[in-house]
Formats: sequence, C-alpha cells, structure tokens
Amino acid sequence: MMSAMQTESTRRILVIRAGQLGDTIFASSVVEPLRAAFGDGVQIHWVAKRGMEGLFAADPRVQRVYGVAHRNLPILLNADMLQVVRASWREPYDMLLNLELGRQFFGLARLARARCKLGRPFHLVADDRPEEHAVDHVRRLCALAVDAELAHTGAPSLRGVDVAAVRETLGFAGPYLAVNPTNSHFLKSDHRTYRAWPVEHWRTLLAELADTRGENVVLIGGKAEEAYFRLLEPLPAGVVSLAGRTTLPELMAVLAGARALITTDTGPSHLAAAVGTPVLVVFGPSDHRKTGPFATADNDVRILRAGLPCSPCVFTGELERCPENRCMKLVTPEHVLDELATL
Repeated sequence: MMSAMQTESTRRILVIRAGQLGDTIFASSVVEPLRAAFGDGVQIHWVAKRGMEGLFAADPRVQRVYGVAHRNLPILLNADMLQVVRASWREPYDMLLNLELGRQFFGLARLARARCKLGRPFHLVADDRPEEHAVDHVRRLCALAVDAELAHTGAPSLRGVDVAAVRETLGFAGPYLAVNPTNSHFLKSDHRTYRAWPVEHWRTLLAELADTRGENVVLIGGKAEEAYFRLLEPLPAGVVSLAGRTTLPELMAVLAGARALITTDTGPSHLAAAVGTPVLVVFGPSDHRKTGPFATADNDVRILRAGLPCSPCVFTGELERCPENRCMKLVTPEHVLDELATL
C-alpha cells in the first residue's frame, strides 16, 4: 500500500501494456483505481501496441499514448521505446507501472526515469492461478501501486465514445444489434480455428434476426476479414456490413450504440463489455473463466457453452484430437436467440 506522502506527490504515471485488443482492455482496469488513489488530476500515459492507441484517443483519463510497433525488438534498436525513454528523461515520471508479463519491456522499464518503478523486472506477480481471470491478475499488479482493496474495484472501462458520430454510416436510425461473425483465427486451416462458430449457424442466425424478427443488424469485422463476410452473402434485408470500414474509435461507438453484441471469443467482445453493451459470447475450447468478457454491474455478459466434459481444452491434446470442434457446433442459433430474448 502506498504511503500518504507518495499518494499526494504522485502526479504522472506511465503504464506499460502493449498487448492485443483484449489484453489492453483488461489492463484498463488500473485507470480508475489509480485516479482514486492519486486524484482525478493525475496524468496517466500509456505504452500500447501500435494500432491500439484508438482505445484511449478520446478518453479524458489518459493524457498520452505511445504506440510501439515491434514488441520484440531490443530497446537500443526500438525507436518507439526509445521515444518513451527520452520523454521520461525530459520530464521524469512519478511512477512507472509495468503490466507486461514477458521480458520485452525490461529495457524500457530500466532506462525510463521514474521515482517509483513497479512490476517486472522489479517485482514479480506470478500468473500462476489456473482459473484466475486476466482482470484479476491485473488487479494484483495494480495492488503494487494502490491499496489492494482499492485495486480490486478496478474493471475494464473505456471513455469518450461518440455514438452519434457513426449513426449516419449505419443506414438506419432505429435500434440495432451488432454481430461479429469472425475472429483472428478464421483463415487458419487447422485446430487453431477453435474459436470459430460454423458459417451455417451465422447464416441461420442472421436470417432469423432480420427476416423473421425484423431486427436491424450491423456486422463488424476487420479489413483482413472481409473475405469471410462474402461467405455470408447475400445478406438479408436490414443487415449492414461495416467490415473493414471502421476505425477503432468508430468501432467502439458502433458497439456502444448497439442493443447487444453477438460474437465468439474475440477482441470486440471485451470492447462491448467495457462500454457497457450486453454481450452474448459463444465459447467452446477456450476458457471463459480466464479470458471471457469481464462482467460488472455496468454490463451484461452471457456465456453460451455446450458444457462438454472435455472443454475447455485449449492448450491440451484434446483440442488437436477433436476433428469437428463439436463444442462450438452444439451451440445452435436457437440457443443464441433464446438467450437474446432474456436481455
């Protein structure tokens, strides 16, 4: 626990977490505890993976974001990391909080100037609890900087989302559902497609939502995933595809304005939960207890699973031996529609 003197004198904090979308959103759990401990006027600067800067682009709680393109490039060859170091030498930080678990940012943490340095390589908070959610591990890291009870109140949160700004791109003015039918594994031809829901299930679900229930539906996805969306064509009336057409801040706004998000285990599920949008997630081989969207009093997270005794099986031999990804197939569109009706 920080002393009163440290609390009163801490004005600038550098947070290091340069992971993928879900990792960065989980790490945002430290923002509110830091502000509660050191005051709303504390300046929080963030070292993020290049492309993730948009998460904090309009967030008034984070004053600066440094994008790092190459995590594994040594510090002396890494222009992005050296930029952070030089900035810290010009104006040293009061605190550096490294949330990274690997060694990639040891050099930055050592060379950057800060009165107080927390996290690796100075402190080890082992990720050794088998069923601990990633957010709970972030909370334990945050407890290096603030009181443990306060750290435990932290949860993923994003601010500054402008829903009205993207309304004109949707093509309709009424309520809508967001649907994310793919994930980063969709191009793989082996067991790494384990997070995928069958294309036939997505087609059935979209037809039921649009044709039968009259729902407006917005499809979301990255530009690299556009080929997958062609498998869903022709789209039913009332279904709009924004695949590859939104920036990260715009995607946040689309999700914040949605009635709910239907998705598999992938980054946008965490994004929806962090902006308070109800989210229905189909889970199979991966472990929702560790990496599912984090449920809070401000959102509604529904995990849909077949509940087979062999799952979760990711990182085990069972995954490679399963030829059909049965646990994903057994969650049907009807299951999703029934759960959606309870929101």
